[in-house]
Amino acid sequence: MSESVERRHRQARKRLAAVSAGAILVPVLAACGGEEGGTVVNLYGGASGAGFDKIIAACNEEAAGKYTIVGNLLPSDADGQREQFVRRLAAQDTGMDLLGMDVTWTAEFAEAGWIRELTGDKATQATEGTLEKPLETARWKDKLYGVPKHTNVQLLWYRKSLVPEAPATWDELMAAAQKLKDEGKTYQIAFTAAQYEGYVVNVNNMLNAYGASFVNEDSTQATLDEKAVQGLTLLNKLSTSGLTSESLSNAQEPEVFADLQAGRAAFALNWPYVLSAMRTAGETDPKSKEVADDLGYAPFPTVKEGEDPKVTLGGMNYAISTYSRHPEETFEAAMCLRNAEHQLQTSLEAGDPPVLKEVFEEPEFQKNYPMYEAMLKELENAVPRPVTPIYQNISTLVSTNLSPPSAIEPEQSTAELNDLIQEAIDGKGILP
Repeated sequence: MSESVERRHRQARKRLAAVSAGAILVPVLAACGGEEGGTVVNLYGGASGAGFDKIIAACNEEAAGKYTIVGNLLPSDADGQREQFVRRLAAQDTGMDLLGMDVTWTAEFAEAGWIRELTGDKATQATEGTLEKPLETARWKDKLYGVPKHTNVQLLWYRKSLVPEAPATWDELMAAAQKLKDEGKTYQIAFTAAQYEGYVVNVNNMLNAYGASFVNEDSTQATLDEKAVQGLTLLNKLSTSGLTSESLSNAQEPEVFADLQAGRAAFALNWPYVLSAMRTAGETDPKSKEVADDLGYAPFPTVKEGEDPKVTLGGMNYAISTYSRHPEETFEAAMCLRNAEHQLQTSLEAGDPPVLKEVFEEPEFQKNYPMYEAMLKELENAVPRPVTPIYQNISTLVSTNLSPPSAIEPEQSTAELNDLIQEAIDGKGILP
């Protein structure tokens, strides 16, 4: 093991200890009743999305007094949201009913007994018409624990005036960027590589490209192998190619968007919201309008031409807290909040892609998401992040141990990360 790899190993352990020790306790806010003693369904997660107040109001009107949905604010980042959920659910807080959960939390929360399994008619309602890949993120050990609310897959965005034809493979992408650079034109490839969850998504994308995985199906064994070495080699090659931003290791989604918006990037790997956000910005900013009018899209790059991309799933699922005093009303609220009408509404106003196949067939959706066919193609083969109760631990290990991507030593980094993940599985690591 090289000195630099050993140093990152030590840093990973310190980071895990800091995350665990530095967690912030949050107050328990129980709200069991509503106006005139009516039932309140407390929603945590997704309530602050653009236009979502109108959806809550519509569902409350439809409920006709049976219950009232109240949206509660959470931290804006996924780690902060999870922290609040974990603290309050561990305290068996009855003031949390409907949980808007990141798709990576299902196994952890189900294993802890914090969320209810959906069976019988509830399972039928939750799965009917729902795309299969988002449904996979709501299952653990062949049991359904969530109602998929929205999904997400990254696309390749590019400037059509610079690139007449979208690259299909990573080699083609880097060759096109190099050609633009040689010609003195805008050339950068923008993607998320800061030390956070968005970077883990891209590490997972690289591993997916070669058929590698972090853990086995039942999360009992770390599985990083030679295929993973290939994935990390590609990631390191891209980040050291001279074709990315000098601030790559600090890039999150907003920075990736800004590089494209400001004309610094010719290519960007980012979520579907890019088009609508760029069009909105273009209403007041001429430069953004120029980029929006010139924006092309394509499926995520693959290793070999003709392969289907295997990208990382994003999104949110609704789950019912085990400690909710109103599970029946909470389930009804979840189904209303994510019905087809509201799926369309939130996709248009908040940029959250739907999980219901019928919404992809709506003319209004297709008009606003001209890339819907590319999205559906990716969703057919999308891959979740590691499905395991210790996902948060693995995420921290990945983002710490492989940061910055330019310092990755593929073989050593793979071996080190595999050992760290196995230690976490065996209970030897510190769980955040």
